[in-house]
Amino acid sequence: TGGPFYRVELGRRDGRISTKASVQRQLPGPNFKLDQLNSMFARHGLSQTDMIALSGAHTIGFAHCGRFSKRIFNFSPRNPIDPTLNFRYALQLRQMCPRNVDPRIAINMDPTTPRTFDNAYYKNLQQGMGLFTSDQVLFSDPRSRGTVNLFASSNAAFHNAFVAAITKLGRVGVLTGKQGEIRRDCTRPN
Repeated sequence: TGGPFYRVELGRRDGRISTKASVQRQLPGPNFKLDQLNSMFARHGLSQTDMIALSGAHTIGFAHCGRFSKRIFNFSPRNPIDPTLNFRYALQLRQMCPRNVDPRIAINMDPTTPRTFDNAYYKNLQQGMGLFTSDQVLFSDPRSRGTVNLFASSNAAFHNAFVAAITKLGRVGVLTGKQGEIRRDCTRPN
């Protein structure tokens, strides 16, 4: 997909049990504000810059309409559309995700280069085209806007920051000693 190449640290010990519920409490919600994002990532030793770089993974992938429909139909009594959202983009989203749409319908998170791991995600944020509130707040909030602008101006700066952040993320919660196991197949316990 065009993302950076980097050395992945091997031999991580994983737990023998994984549950959906335990993971959901560790992932940011689509409506998170900057303080919530920073707090969640800081609990794992990750900085705001790390969080913004990791959010750039939204340059690929898709999201189901229900995860952002409030932003385009029912944001507030005064504004049915989130005012931080590009109005033309919001209208396009409404066409792709009408009210009562089949919940299986999903759209690309990056409307410009959805199959390329690049800094277009940050350029989209500058244009008000962040799909989730938790995306757009990275540009809307002046405390994080500078980093978004840096990554939007330099694909290399984004890639370098992403590699540093994903490496740090891979070190979070590593088990030691006899805890867990090193899996032969990462999709299931040995």
